[in-house]
Amino acid sequence: MKNYLTTASLVTTVLLSGCASVNTAHTPPDGSAERNAILQATQRALARQGRKNLVLVVPYLKVHNGWAWIQVNPQSANGTQHYEPQSGLLQEKTNKWTLLEWMPAEEGTDYKKYFKNLKAKYPSAPPDIFPQ
Repeated sequence: MKNYLTTASLVTTVLLSGCASVNTAHTPPDGSAERNAILQATQRALARQGRKNLVLVVPYLKVHNGWAWIQVNPQSANGTQHYEPQSGLLQEKTNKWTLLEWMPAEEGTDYKKYFKNLKAKYPSAPPDIFPQ
């Protein structure tokens, strides 16, 4: 009986620790379906700006409960041309990621105010996806 309780306790602990990690922001690993879907949505948003066939270097990506914040450093496929970094908020609905908005990159932008307004505009976006 004692071994059964110890095993049950261990299984419960493992299950609960797994649940805790699901409820926090994470960075999807390279090559994962989740990361690829987010990058495809980001590529679509860049293509709408006329920026196509770019390789995206991703220094920051956090995902939590169907929301993501990404920073990309776009460059040409051969790596010779580098473009302005862009950051944006994405949301997953019905298994499709969509970029909701890009963060402004203009000089003089008050980013503290920007993030405050962004969190007010999208109150269900988890705060732990945003850069600190």
